[in-house]
Amino acid sequence: MAEKPKKATGLEILRDEKAVNDLLEQKSGAKAMIRSGCNLALFVSFLVLFTALALSEPLGEHRAFEGYLRRRFDTMAAMPLRKVESVSTFWEYMDRSFMPAIYGNDTRRFYFPGHQVARLLQIEEGNRLLGVVRLRMLKVVPGDACHVKGSLEQYFPTCYGAWDPAAEDTAPFGPPNPQTGDPEFSYFGEPGGSWVEGKIMSYPPGGFMEALTADHNLTTRRLTIMKENAYAGPGLRAMIVDWSIYNFNIGAYGVCRILFEVAPSGLWVSSFEVDVLMRRHLSPLGGRTTGDWLVLLGEVILVLFVLRYLIEEAAEFVGFRGWRPYIKWDYFGDAWNILDWLNLILMIATLGLRVKSWGMSGDLNVYIGDPSKQGVSTFTDLQSVASNVRVIHQIIAFNTVLTWFKAVKYISVLPYITTFMQTVSMSQKALGTFIVIFGTLFFGFIIAYTVAFGENSAVFRTPWSSFVFLMRSYLGNSDFSIVYNAAPIVGSVLTVTYILLMIMVIANLFYAIMIRALADMMADEDPRQKNQWQQTLERMNDLWRTVLTQFRLEYRFRTCFPGLYARIMSRRRKIAEREKERDEEVIKRIRRRKPDASVALGPGNPSLGRRQKLANYSITADDIEESDNESDVDLGPLRDKAQLSKKGMFGSAFDPDAGDHGDAHDDGSSGWHKDTSSTDDGEPPPEAIELVIEATRHVVDGIVDRTYGARGVLIAEMQESKNKLLMLGSVLEVLGRRARDLEAQQQSLLKHFG
Repeated sequence: MAEKPKKATGLEILRDEKAVNDLLEQKSGAKAMIRSGCNLALFVSFLVLFTALALSEPLGEHRAFEGYLRRRFDTMAAMPLRKVESVSTFWEYMDRSFMPAIYGNDTRRFYFPGHQVARLLQIEEGNRLLGVVRLRMLKVVPGDACHVKGSLEQYFPTCYGAWDPAAEDTAPFGPPNPQTGDPEFSYFGEPGGSWVEGKIMSYPPGGFMEALTADHNLTTRRLTIMKENAYAGPGLRAMIVDWSIYNFNIGAYGVCRILFEVAPSGLWVSSFEVDVLMRRHLSPLGGRTTGDWLVLLGEVILVLFVLRYLIEEAAEFVGFRGWRPYIKWDYFGDAWNILDWLNLILMIATLGLRVKSWGMSGDLNVYIGDPSKQGVSTFTDLQSVASNVRVIHQIIAFNTVLTWFKAVKYISVLPYITTFMQTVSMSQKALGTFIVIFGTLFFGFIIAYTVAFGENSAVFRTPWSSFVFLMRSYLGNSDFSIVYNAAPIVGSVLTVTYILLMIMVIANLFYAIMIRALADMMADEDPRQKNQWQQTLERMNDLWRTVLTQFRLEYRFRTCFPGLYARIMSRRRKIAEREKERDEEVIKRIRRRKPDASVALGPGNPSLGRRQKLANYSITADDIEESDNESDVDLGPLRDKAQLSKKGMFGSAFDPDAGDHGDAHDDGSSGWHKDTSSTDDGEPPPEAIELVIEATRHVVDGIVDRTYGARGVLIAEMQESKNKLLMLGSVLEVLGRRARDLEAQQQSLLKHFG
C-alpha cells in the first residue's frame, strides 16, 4: 500500500510561503461567490446588449435591397458594367442600362400632353429617386507627367499622364451656353465633399458636374450635348456617378456610386458600391418608432457599461503614494489588459463615428420643390454618411470577436480556462518576435510575387492583391497553377520556397511557441488546477447555505412533509450512530495491538486534550499512525460542527464530501445532516446551547486537570533541579579546597629553593 501523504500542520503552513499565498488567494466564501456572480451577470448583460445592438439592423432586408439595386444597374441590365471599356461603351451603358434603370423602359408617359414632372421620381413600386443623379468628371491637363519622344511628336502632339491632383484640369470647356455665353461645362468645387477611393487612384471632391433630374426630356437632351461635345475627352481619368434611392416599404436609403477609372494605358476599371442606410443612421431617433427608441436606450446603457469598465481598468494601472498618483507600467505588460483597452477604445470610436454621422446628416436636405429648378446644387450627398456607417460596421465586426473572446476571462471557474489565459500571457514576448519574423518574410514574398507575376495576372497586379492571394494559401484556397502558368521555372521555385519557409518552418515555429508556453504553464498550474474545481464546489456550497438560510428551505420541507422528514432524519441518525460505534471499535482494536507510549507521559502528553480525527467516518491503520497530524481538539460531546448547524437535509446540496459517508447505502440518505433546530428564525436551538455548555465544561475540566498535573510535574522537576544544584555545590567546594592545598604547596617549594 502506498504511503498516504501527510497533511501540513498549522506551523508548517505558516512556514510555507507558497501555501500561505494559496490560502490568501482562495475565495470560498458566500460573499466572494456572490460578488463573482454579480460580475459575471454584469458582463453577460453587457455581452447580450452589445450583441443585440450589433444585430439590431434588418440585414436580410438590406441585402435584398442591395441585390435589387445591383441587378437593376449592373448584373441584369442590358449592358453590365464589365463591358464598359471605352468612352463609346460608357455612353452606350448610359443609354441602354442606366437611363432605363432610372426612368424605366416605357418612356412614352413622359411625352403625354399635360405630363407633370414628379418631385420624387418613381423608379419602381416603393422606390423613389432621392433628388437628382450627379455625374462628376475628373480629367488632367495635357503634357503633365508624360513625355513623347522627339521623333514621335509630329504624330502625337499631346499626351495625358496619370491622375495627379496637381495636374487636374479645371478650365471650363464646351460650346457656349445660349443664355449666358459661358462654356457649357464648368468646374464645381466641393469644400465639404469626401475623397473617393478607387482601384487605381484616390480622387478628391469637386469636378465637372452634371445633374440627371426627374425630367426625362431635359436629361436626354443634356446627355446628347455631353456626348456631342466630348464631355468625356482624352484627358478623362475618372467618371463618378452618385445617386440615392429611398424605399418607402422598409424605410431604407440605397446610397449608390459607380466609379469608372481610366488608366493612362487606356484601361477602364469600373466599381459599383451600394450602402443601405436606415433612418436612425441619420438621426438618433430615426423614425421615432418603438424599435428606434429601444436601440437608442440600449446604446445609452452600453455607454454606461463602457464607462464602468473604463474606470475599472484605469483603477488597475493607476496607484497612489499618499496623494500622488503614479502609473503601474507592469499593467501594460499583460496582453489581456491591452485587449481590454482595445475593445473599449473601439467602442468609443464607434460611438464617436455614430455621433459624427448624425451631425453630418443634420445639414442634408432633400429638395422636393419645383422640378424645373433641380440641378447640381440640389443633389443630396449621403456618401459621407454611408462611408461612416460602413466603417462602423467594420469596427463592430472586429470588436465583436474581441468582446466574445474576453468572455474567457469570466468563465475561469471551468478547469484549465486560467491555464489558457496564462499561456497567452506567457507567450506574448515570443509571439512578438514571431510576428516580426513572419511579417518580414511574408512582405518579401508579397513583393516577389508582385514583381514576378504582376504583368501576367491581375491577381498579383498590386501588393495588396498579392497579400490576399498568399493569405488565402494558408487556408488552402489558392490556385497556384496561375503562378506556374505565368512562369513555370520562377513560379515553381518561388512556390516551393514559400511552402518550405512560410508553412513548414514559420507555421511550426508558432506551434512550438504555443506548446512550450502551455507546457511551462501546466507545470506551474497543475497543483492549483487540482484544487480549482474543489474550490468552486466550496463556493457553490457556501452560496447554497446562504440561500438555505434566507429562504428557510428546511423549515418549509419539514412543514409540508413532516412524516417523510421524520423518517429521513431518524434513518440518518441511526446510520451516523452505527458508523461512530464502528469507528470507535476499530480504534480500540488497533490501539490494543499497538500500545501508545505517550500514555505514560501523563499530563506531559502532547496529545492530551486532543482526539483522533474521524474523517468521513472511515478509519484505517494509516489514520491511527498519523494521529498527531490527523487530530482535533477534544470538545467532549461536541464532535462535529454539523451538530450546531440548522442545515438539516438540504445543507449539503453542493458539499463535495456529502456522499462520502454513505457509499455503502443505496438510499442516498447518508448525505443529510442532522436537524437540531427547533425554530426557524436563525437562533440556535436549546439542544445546541446545552451541547456547547457541556463541551465548554469538558474543555475547562481538562484544562484544570492538566494544570494540576503540570503543577506536580513542575514541582518534581524543580526538586530534581535543586538536588542537582546541591550536588554541584559540593563538587565545587571540594575543588576549592584542592586548589588552596595546591597553592600552599607551591609557596612552600618556592621558599625552600629560594
